[in-house]
Amino acid sequence: MKPQELEKILNDPSLSAQSKDKLSALYTNISAKEFSDLLDPQGNQYVEFVQEGGGVWGSALVGYLYALEIFGIRFLKVAGTSAGAINTMLIAACKTKEEAKSETIKDILFNWDFSDFMDGKPYVRTTIHSMLNNKNFLKINGIFSAVILLILVAVPFIIETERSWQAKLWFLLPIIPLAILFFIIRKLYGDFTKSNSGLNPGNEFLKQMSDVMAGFGIKTVSDLNERFVQKEKEMNLNYRYGNDSEFYNLALAGIREIRENNLEHIDETRYRIFYESAQNNDYYRNNPFYALKTEYVVITTDINAKIKVQLPTMANLYWSEEELKKISPAEFVRASMSVPFFFEPMQKLINKEDSSVQYAWKFWMNMKKEDIYPVGIFIDGGSLSNFPIDLFHMNDIFYPRLPLFGVQLTSDDEIKSEKGKTSAEIMKSPLTFVGNIIGTLRGFNDKSFLTKYAFYNNFSIKTVNCGTSNWLNFFMKKEEKEQLFNAGFVAALDFLNGFDWSKYKCERMMVAMKEKKILKEADTPTVG
Repeated sequence: MKPQELEKILNDPSLSAQSKDKLSALYTNISAKEFSDLLDPQGNQYVEFVQEGGGVWGSALVGYLYALEIFGIRFLKVAGTSAGAINTMLIAACKTKEEAKSETIKDILFNWDFSDFMDGKPYVRTTIHSMLNNKNFLKINGIFSAVILLILVAVPFIIETERSWQAKLWFLLPIIPLAILFFIIRKLYGDFTKSNSGLNPGNEFLKQMSDVMAGFGIKTVSDLNERFVQKEKEMNLNYRYGNDSEFYNLALAGIREIRENNLEHIDETRYRIFYESAQNNDYYRNNPFYALKTEYVVITTDINAKIKVQLPTMANLYWSEEELKKISPAEFVRASMSVPFFFEPMQKLINKEDSSVQYAWKFWMNMKKEDIYPVGIFIDGGSLSNFPIDLFHMNDIFYPRLPLFGVQLTSDDEIKSEKGKTSAEIMKSPLTFVGNIIGTLRGFNDKSFLTKYAFYNNFSIKTVNCGTSNWLNFFMKKEEKEQLFNAGFVAALDFLNGFDWSKYKCERMMVAMKEKKILKEADTPTVG
């Protein structure tokens, strides 16, 4: 980043004083760093980027993105769930891969009135607004209802009556609020049934997301694939040290260096086989861009097939090739952000007669035509994978050419809960017990992956603390969006300041060598 660019950024009114101070303090150190060995002609450095879901916390993701981009970081692969899916789609659709996109995305999110996305019945919007803006809403109303019921129960014993039938009428009073409650529950249940078990249809979000995509010139999935998806040399990138055999030679030297530094932990037989296979790999010998491609992926969950769905990778399970030439990729995002009960699940009828659909079900699910499901029913991808960093993990890696960056979102309450609870807190009631079960199962795939590969927590991932804000607060004001934006911005600066590309490459290869049992697991328990 040039000094004049720094001055322009420091005058950005959306940045807080803390953000500007941190940027000024870390500017020199971060500007001198290497983050990748893949560069474009403008000198931008390319990474893979995964973003966690988190409802309206998406503003923090944009702040994180902004900090990466001002230091010349661009994106070869992007993935995300829910709010991360929104940002992923905007990164893929906005401008070219060489251009910075975060300012445009920030303007979109800041101009969106999130409350517009609550397009259900008016009483739903009013009730949720009250609940989100008053943490004691349920408690207060519960106490109020209990007091009213108690008064009505006590009335027959307090008021004197001359006739028995009058006394009986007073004893019937408590039935009135119970009857009202019954009809309210019946009404809610009826509305839920009619609206496919969702408070909001989600149509307004789909419309606004589609309009934004159309504004970028992206009206169909085919349009987006044509713009964003590129392979190998057509990406017009350069390898930092040369575009001929430099990558191949440096990779072999790096592998030998790891062996020399870990001789006592090396299985020599396995190492020799591994090294010779690398030596004989002609794909990389004169092509440092072999197997590289740009890619965007959003995650959703199909509760009919009971699978995690990667879109557009697995899109042909639900959409034919002809349909993908007509639908907006905004539909993928709508599928990913379908928070259960808050939004209606998105449904897609499946055309079993289409050959591309038949092939996809055979390829992904090993199903014959007659066994294909009639419909896909999508809920929030976060129910299975809220942070899909495993998508871009490669078991068979030759040598790192670019890193994988990831950003997660949390809050004060989640940080507190991560410290562990007592058995009394977990078993306090059936509701707390069920809540902890759901919390354990939700995103289990991501937690299992990160437990196995601690490397990513150590070298790739930064968590943004979103403070006391609620991830479902669709009534968030611009000031709150800016606070989240700045939280993401500061977190990204801290991450970039501590990132060590040389160490990343070495440690990532050690993970690969441990997977192949070249590094003895008993000797290297912390590598992974």
